[in-house]
Amino acid sequence: MGEDERLSAVADELGLLLDELRSLRANAAAGVHRKCISNLYYAAFHTVRALLFSHGLDAKTREGVQRLFAAHLVKPGAFDRVHLKTLGQLAADRLRADYQGFHQYDAEDVARARPPVLDLVRAGLDYLEVQVPEVGGAITPLIRRELKHGDLGPT
Repeated sequence: MGEDERLSAVADELGLLLDELRSLRANAAAGVHRKCISNLYYAAFHTVRALLFSHGLDAKTREGVQRLFAAHLVKPGAFDRVHLKTLGQLAADRLRADYQGFHQYDAEDVARARPPVLDLVRAGLDYLEVQVPEVGGAITPLIRRELKHGDLGPT
């Protein structure tokens, strides 16, 4: 992966992250808790993909994203193990939310899932602003502004 491709991939993932946070806010306002769970997963997922791309790493599967995150960022100590656990738990929750209509989600479920995901997103942004500052200039302030909205779901 060349430098231009790497930076473009990071920027693309940050754009997808911003979309998920905006969608989370809209779904929370509409009381669509199932979609909030999905939005939270994808916010974490796109954060981690941006982190991986910042190192020139590209996983072909969702499981690969988790494995590369564990091997290249958690194990060396750049990210706490709790962030890996958050991604894994949300992956399972997202599958239930998207494919098991009998499994109900409510505001409390969203309230439980939200803080660790937003912590991962913030930690990811902090890391990326140091590692690839040329990417974060325009989009990270928009993401941080979205994170400050009080209506991203129950706290």
